[in-house]
Amino acid sequence: MRRISCQQCTVRALTFIADLSSEELVDFQTCTVTGLYKPRQVVFHEGTPATGLYVLCHGNVKLYQSDRFGREFIIDVATPGAILGELGLDDGETFSASAEALTEAQLSFLPRERLVKFLERHPKTSVQLMAALSRALAATRRKAGELALKRADARLADLLLRLGDGTCREAATNGALPLIRLGYSRRELADMIGVSTETAIRLLAKLKRNRMIAIEDEGVVVLDLERLTRLAHYGNLSA
Repeated sequence: MRRISCQQCTVRALTFIADLSSEELVDFQTCTVTGLYKPRQVVFHEGTPATGLYVLCHGNVKLYQSDRFGREFIIDVATPGAILGELGLDDGETFSASAEALTEAQLSFLPRERLVKFLERHPKTSVQLMAALSRALAATRRKAGELALKRADARLADLLLRLGDGTCREAATNGALPLIRLGYSRRELADMIGVSTETAIRLLAKLKRNRMIAIEDEGVVVLDLERLTRLAHYGNLSA
């Protein structure tokens, strides 16, 4: 994949730098280190020093934790515009999770020292960053509530819509059926919604029987975006 600049980025409006002027955007870019990642490439490891924040510009990244036996537990799937990592106040802070690219991805890394100096020069951006981090915290709390309260098929529908957000919007504009390319195993899908692999397979089959999706070698084709969205948001098809 080719490198995308901030000026060309289609998701910049979703990030904390959405309101930067052209001059401020150039200043921001001098503070960042942009990286291109291949599928399955690790961005950062749990327990390593948290030396800055990452902004996901393109692609999907999974966040996961590992137990002492090496088993992975996926805690979130980040989509473009998300902020990853923690901003430690000193060198003793470490990342609470690992991050791995699920698709080809581009991330901008903001080292702590550069970010602090940038925010000192542009204090209004500090407010936008706090708001973005607050939204991320709220999303984490919502996900915890959904795991406890939302039905598993609704969680799967919501996951598919989040993974295919840009694809669904583009397909709706063109009047085509969205194809969500899944670069992960059924086990990973199961981990993302908190069910067993067997349950995830049954849920995919259920969505297929209800003609909301079709499963192809390339991924999942959304046949009925409206019904899939109702299931994701309300937990049923009649709402």
